[in-house]
Amino acid sequence: MKKILLVLLSICVIFGTAACGKNEKTSVTQEKSSAPTEIIVAAGSASVPNSYIENGIHKGHEVDIWNAISEKTGLKVKFVTGEFNTLFGYLDSGKADTVGNTITLNAKRKEKYDFSEPYAYIPERLVVHSNRTDIKNLKDIAGMTCGFSSGSNGGNLFQQIAKAQDIKINLVVFDSSELLNEAFRQGKVDVMIFAGAEAAYKIKNKIIDARMVEENIVVGAKAYPFVKGNAKSEEVNKIVTKAIKEMQQDGTLEKIYSKWYGMDFSKKPANTKIAD
Repeated sequence: MKKILLVLLSICVIFGTAACGKNEKTSVTQEKSSAPTEIIVAAGSASVPNSYIENGIHKGHEVDIWNAISEKTGLKVKFVTGEFNTLFGYLDSGKADTVGNTITLNAKRKEKYDFSEPYAYIPERLVVHSNRTDIKNLKDIAGMTCGFSSGSNGGNLFQQIAKAQDIKINLVVFDSSELLNEAFRQGKVDVMIFAGAEAAYKIKNKIIDARMVEENIVVGAKAYPFVKGNAKSEEVNKIVTKAIKEMQQDGTLEKIYSKWYGMDFSKKPANTKIAD
């Protein structure tokens, strides 16, 4: 009887150990399967050269950056595109995990969203018609019609200029950057605000007949926003941030910006205040 009991006890121990091992293996498998495997990025459809559709092909430096992030992390990147003023709507509604359209970090946005490590530092510049050589400083736009696209940081920056310079300006908002550009071409807008890189690209490629005012408005840090208090968003943010740091160190970001603009915007400039 004792022998029988010992055999039964051994069988129970063996099967119990096997079951525990199976449970541990299942737990590890479930943990691996719960790790993010893809990211949906809301990006512009006409935001040249950040993110735009041309002849059915999605182009822009943001596309190159996200392709590099995908290679670094193994994340599958999917894009949803639209006008700039729709992009945060995709993020807020859960239709996208982040916005990839050279988004400027500012206090208002940081109240609502968590952000990745900044991947670029780009100066904001006033853009005026090429024949307006008389405009050299921020204060010179007093009394002018200043246009910006809905959802962009342009309106906020124009208001900061007006307050700091104690001047009056006429602010007009447009639903898209294309509508803004067209109003500028028609002379309905005197001044626009673009990131220095975007302005240089548009002027160089004759998208607009314009020049940049010599004085910088501010230098803005660019980063990817994520929904606060969401476990998946937090995990994806960590993955993306790690990739950005690696791309800054190995020169990947520098190569991408040099390709599009002939200069590097990926490094934080020394002795320069970054806007908040």
